[in-house]
Amino acid sequence: MKEDSLKKRYSIKLFANIISGIIGAILIAIVPKALGPIAYGQFVYLQDFFMKAIGFLDMGSSIAFFTKLSARHTRKELITFYFIYSFLVMSFIFCFIFIINNFDLTSYILPDIPNEYIYFGLFFGFFTWVTQIFIKISDAYALTVSVELIKIGHKIVSLFLLLYFIYFTSFDLYSYFLFQYIALISFLLILTWLFIKKDIFTNQLLKIKNLKFKIISKEFIEYCHPLLVYSIIGLIAGMFDIWLLQSTAGSEQTGFYGLAYSLAAMCFMFTSAMTPIITREFSKSYEENDLETMRKLFLRYIPMLYSIAAFFAVFISVQSENVLMIFTDEKFKDTYLVLVIMALYPMHQTYGQLSGSIFYATGQTKLMRNMALFTMPLGMAISFSTIYFLDLGAVGLAYKMVIGQLIGTNIQLYFNAKLLDFKIKHFLYHQLYALAFFVLIALVSSSIINFSSPIIEFLSSGFLYTVFVIIFAYIFPQVFATNRDEIKEILVSLKNVTQK
Repeated sequence: MKEDSLKKRYSIKLFANIISGIIGAILIAIVPKALGPIAYGQFVYLQDFFMKAIGFLDMGSSIAFFTKLSARHTRKELITFYFIYSFLVMSFIFCFIFIINNFDLTSYILPDIPNEYIYFGLFFGFFTWVTQIFIKISDAYALTVSVELIKIGHKIVSLFLLLYFIYFTSFDLYSYFLFQYIALISFLLILTWLFIKKDIFTNQLLKIKNLKFKIISKEFIEYCHPLLVYSIIGLIAGMFDIWLLQSTAGSEQTGFYGLAYSLAAMCFMFTSAMTPIITREFSKSYEENDLETMRKLFLRYIPMLYSIAAFFAVFISVQSENVLMIFTDEKFKDTYLVLVIMALYPMHQTYGQLSGSIFYATGQTKLMRNMALFTMPLGMAISFSTIYFLDLGAVGLAYKMVIGQLIGTNIQLYFNAKLLDFKIKHFLYHQLYALAFFVLIALVSSSIINFSSPIIEFLSSGFLYTVFVIIFAYIFPQVFATNRDEIKEILVSLKNVTQK
C-alpha cells in the first residue's frame, strides 16, 4: 500500500481540523444555549466521567495497539485482539454502573445527574472511544487523507442533523445524546466500509480460533503493565477534579468549565493534527533505531507547533469577553474568567501530546508511570486548594489545568532532552519569549480596535493581530523555530500558487 507523504497527511488532517473547528464553533454557539448551563453541565460531567473511566481501562493499550500496528502493518491479528479487548472493557464498565445503581451509590459518584442519563453517557463514552481506535487504525495504515475527507463530509452532514434536532424537535439532553449516537455509529459504519475496501478488515479478522491470544496478551501486558499504576492515578486524579467541581459547585459551574474547555480546544486544532502523524514517524524511526531522525523531528516541530497554539490561545484569552458575547448569552457570562485562564491550556497541551508521544513510541512506559506518581497527586492538591479551600469553582479547575500541564510537560521535556541529546534550556527560553511575544501583540491589537459590536471588534482585532504577528515573525523568526530564508521560500511558494 503506497503511503502519502507526511506533509500531505498533515495538510489534509489540518484542513479537516479547521473544518471541524468551524463546525465545533457553531456547535458551541448553539448547543450550550439550547440546553442551558445545568443540562450542559450534566453532559460535560458524564462525558468527562466515562471518558476517564474508559481511559483507565484502556491503560495505554490503544497507544500500544497503534504503535505496534504502525511499526508492522501485516499484524492484523492485533485488530482482532483489540476488538475483543474493547468488548471486555464495555462489559466491565456496564457491570460497574449496574452494580452502583443497584446499591444506590450513583448520587455519590455521579452527583446531580438524573439516572436516565447515566447509561446514555456510558454508551456515548464507549462509541467515542471506539471512534478514536478506528482513527488510530487509519493513521497506522497511512489512510489519513481518505479518512479525513470522510470526516469532513460527515461533520457537515451531522451539523445539519443537529440543526434539525434543535429547531424542529423539543431539544433536550436526551435528544442531544440521540444525535451523538447517530453521528458516531454512522461514522463507524463508513470507516468499516473503507477498511473492508482497503483489505484491512478481512475474513482473517473473524478467525478467533487461530488468534494467539496469550502471546499477544503477554506482549501488551509487557508494554502496558507499568501504565497500570499510571492509569489508576490518572483515573483518581482526573475524576477527582471534575467530581470535586460537580459536588461542591454544582452542574452550572461544571457547564462553565465545559464551555471554556470547548472554546479553548479550538486553539488546539492546528497542532493536534500533527500528533498521530508524528507519533507514527517516531515509532517507525525508533523501530529502525534512527534516533537522529527523531531528534530532528522533535527540534523542528515541537517549538513551531507550540507557537502556533500560542498564537490562537493568547488571542482567545485576551478577547474572552467578546468570544463569550459571540458564542453564548447572559446565562454563561460568569464563564469569562474561566476562559481567560483556560484559553492558555492548549499551549502546553501541545507539548504534552507531542513530547508524550516519544514515551509511547520508545516504550518508556515505566518512566511515564514514575512521572505520574509526582505530577498527578500534585495536581489533586492544586485542585483541592483552588476548588475547595479557595472556593473558586470552575476558575479553580482552570488554574489547576494550566499549572498542572505546565509542570508535567516540562518534566517530560527534561527526559526527552536526555534521550534525544539536546539542550532543554533552548526550549524553556522559547516557551517564555514566545508567550511574551504573542501577549504583547494581542494586548496592543485589542487596545487599538474598539467597536460596539463584539464580532466586528473580535474580527478586526484578529486581523490586526495577525498582520502584526506576520511582520514581527519575519523580524524574530526564532519564535516559530524557523529562519528568514524559510519564510522567503514559503512566500515564494504562496506567490506561485496564487499566480497559477
